[in-house]
Amino acid sequence: MEQLSIRKRLAVLILSALVCFLVLDTTVIYQNTLQSINVAYDRTLLASARAIGDTVKYENGKLTASLPYATLEVFEAVTRGRIVYRVGDFNGDFLSGYPDLPKHNGVFPKRTPYAALAAFYEEQFEGEPVRVAAMLQPVYDGNAYRMVTVQVAETLELRRALAREALISTLDRQVIFLMLLGALIWWLIGRGLRPVSVLRRELLQRGPDSLAPITTPAPRELAPIVEALNEVMARLKRVLDNRQRFVRDASHQLRTPLAVLKAQVQNAQRGDLPPQVAFAELAQSVDRATRVANQMLALAKVAQLDGTVGEAEAPKTELVRLARDLAVECSPLLADKRLDFALDAPENTDVIVGGHDWMVRELFRNLISNAIRHTPIDGSLGIDIVLDMEVVRMSVWDTGPGVDKEREARLFEPFSSGDPNTGSGLGLVICRDICVAIGAGLTLRNRDRAKAGTTGLRATVEFTLQEARDRGNQQSAPLTKEPLAARPTVAVAEASA
Repeated sequence: MEQLSIRKRLAVLILSALVCFLVLDTTVIYQNTLQSINVAYDRTLLASARAIGDTVKYENGKLTASLPYATLEVFEAVTRGRIVYRVGDFNGDFLSGYPDLPKHNGVFPKRTPYAALAAFYEEQFEGEPVRVAAMLQPVYDGNAYRMVTVQVAETLELRRALAREALISTLDRQVIFLMLLGALIWWLIGRGLRPVSVLRRELLQRGPDSLAPITTPAPRELAPIVEALNEVMARLKRVLDNRQRFVRDASHQLRTPLAVLKAQVQNAQRGDLPPQVAFAELAQSVDRATRVANQMLALAKVAQLDGTVGEAEAPKTELVRLARDLAVECSPLLADKRLDFALDAPENTDVIVGGHDWMVRELFRNLISNAIRHTPIDGSLGIDIVLDMEVVRMSVWDTGPGVDKEREARLFEPFSSGDPNTGSGLGLVICRDICVAIGAGLTLRNRDRAKAGTTGLRATVEFTLQEARDRGNQQSAPLTKEPLAARPTVAVAEASA
């Protein structure tokens, strides 16, 4: 079934409305024309009733009405219809004329446009509609004037014929006007929809790989559609860029571990190394390839969020419970290196921030993993949660070597690992992208405690409390603090304590 175009749909709706208006206007015109014709011909009926009333006499104690038939023929010639009459006596009973003409009900209007007490109405006579003029005629009975009722009825052929002629004449003009107006409407709708054709032509002329935003000026009604198309193309571009980056990074980063793994397997098969050493090297290579693959999958999952978190989902995370869960989860790794772990968090207080639980958990899992990897055996590591008005800061600190100036500028570059033997260089990239997605700020600071003779790194994530975020949304105004996602992610030296 062929779909109706916007142009045809608009034309059909507008013309349908015009046709309905034409029908209504034609009906009103017909009724007004018929009313005007009735006013004009009612004068003739009234004149006929007066002529008949003048023939009513009271003689010798009785009423008489002698109307020559030639008079009726004159009236019929003028009106070109059939004329009948009826004269009622003082009591309204039949006196002369046509007894089948229904008797008048005796009700007359208080005011009439004529110099007579008359009433005009439509009635049925011998199954045919007629227009009736009823008039009161005074007759002197020798003592006083008394009223007789004179009724004159005319068939409606002439009146209706004249009304139809006027209607047809008017309808002919209106049909011609409607046809011209329909053609004009069709042309104007085409002119109005020209921006749609221009937009369609621009989209068709684009290359198959073009995802650039639409820059063609559009009218106000098309602006939301153009904005939606630009948003869809921007999202699609981000998805394609993330996919291409994932394929590029996977091919770049997994090629070396797999080649090393293959070489180690070949060495073990040839017996170049003792079995225990060969299996240890194989396990280390498998662990590194698995870690790289898991981190790349996590990075791809974060990239699918397009850098934002949907407000409609309203995700929330409780930080204290999450920190305890991560401490239990990482306890085997802490025990393996005999690390002292400390958790400093508010007691009996729920610290709720915005963000998906899996995202916040992945963020701190990477930070803790980095801290464990760079902390020497018998070192220390901990998590601090600090509330500061409407802001909460959750930090992961360690007693490792910290960050030197050479690696500081390349911390958030993909595959730029602090330790090329154990790291993939994706952990901090994942942390940065998650912070951007949930609207948090990430800060890396070197710890330098000269008195204790230890160094280390403190990674701090700054959140806005969920209560403050909800309050800001209700007020439809941004918080006075700088948006966390807009703050730079930096690594600087912390002042000595």
